[in-house]
Amino acid sequence: MLDTASLHLPAPPTARQVRRSGLVSYWRSKLWGLLLSIVTDGVTTIPAVGAESVPLARKPPLPDAPLVVIANHASHADTAVLLATIGRSRPVRFVAAADYWFGRRRNKLIARWLVGIWPIRRDRNGMKDLLAAAPTVAAGVVVVVFPEGSRRHTPKLAGFKRGAFELAAASGAKVLPVGLVGAGDLLPVDRKLIRRGPVEVRWGEPFTVASGHADDAAAAAFGAIDTLIEAPATQRPGRAWIRVRRMAFATAGLALVTAWAFAEGIFWPLVAEMPLLLLVCTVGRSWRGPMLIAATAIASAAGILTTWWLVSHGIDTPTPLTTARMHETAVDELRTDPSSAFANQMFNGIPVKVYAHSAGQLGMDFFDVAFSMLPRLARIGIVGMIGWVAGGLLSRYLKPCLGTIQATFLTLFPLGLGLVIWWWS
Repeated sequence: MLDTASLHLPAPPTARQVRRSGLVSYWRSKLWGLLLSIVTDGVTTIPAVGAESVPLARKPPLPDAPLVVIANHASHADTAVLLATIGRSRPVRFVAAADYWFGRRRNKLIARWLVGIWPIRRDRNGMKDLLAAAPTVAAGVVVVVFPEGSRRHTPKLAGFKRGAFELAAASGAKVLPVGLVGAGDLLPVDRKLIRRGPVEVRWGEPFTVASGHADDAAAAAFGAIDTLIEAPATQRPGRAWIRVRRMAFATAGLALVTAWAFAEGIFWPLVAEMPLLLLVCTVGRSWRGPMLIAATAIASAAGILTTWWLVSHGIDTPTPLTTARMHETAVDELRTDPSSAFANQMFNGIPVKVYAHSAGQLGMDFFDVAFSMLPRLARIGIVGMIGWVAGGLLSRYLKPCLGTIQATFLTLFPLGLGLVIWWWS
């Protein structure tokens, strides 16, 4: 049996410790938010009936007062969802069984480093362990309690225990009822495999608990959460998807892919397909996809011809992030076999502006340049079409996590660019 000392219940935190705890909770929320954006069809917080929904990437507007959060409990995913949402705004701890979370080394590491558990014993000392959190709640740390006591195996709510409401009364905190919809379907207690679906975090009306009225508060909270979880969750696309799709159908999106591809043919060091793929995967079966692809290809051709014309007339265009070996290779290929030079460029990593620059240096004829760059335009068409079709087929999976995918590729691209430059140095 675990004793109180073995639980390592923290002393009342100082203001500095609360701020540090808030920083830890924030980064935990980012970690769990990243995972949830991948394995769910979106996590949305609904602060109140009729209020604007808050996507996972934004902080929900929690009350500033001391707060005890209560929620229905059908899955370990419940903890991840609440940490990913509430943890963005306030430091948060989760009340959980000490023998489960501190009985095994693996669980203990998860409890301390990835979640932030407030452990209580499942015996007559449990209430004492729970009420020991009152100074922590009063200091500003949100404590989450699942008043059902344990994860349930059926859709129907179990009765609520009174501990969370005793804690609220002892700490002078408000109780925030939260209905979790979809988290139980994501990872039920009797299944280890994740099933994708939307998740909603629905808030009820915060209320205070007078001393000695914990049972009445528990009954009222039970009814509130039972009402909150009645309707099923609906899928809402993430903020990144909404913004990108809006741009894809706007003049700004067309201007972006055109300017990007044109500039890449002259001096821009980033490939033309980068913004094209991002935009085209959000348009579904709309005609906008082929239009974006065509605009990118035409602008790329215009950029290549512009560079060829300028260099052939004695105007040296800039070629940043290129090497002498790249230029030597391009000149040699264009001199030997112009028809296959741009085809080689599709795979060798040399920027297209180098081939355009070299074509100008060699004084190639307009029609020779135009004919030789057809493989380059074909690549844009093929890559764009793949992105358009794949985006339509995988839209369910892309909607909640497009921002994560975008950030990942933007992080990895400088590494790939550095490797290409190193290879050709």
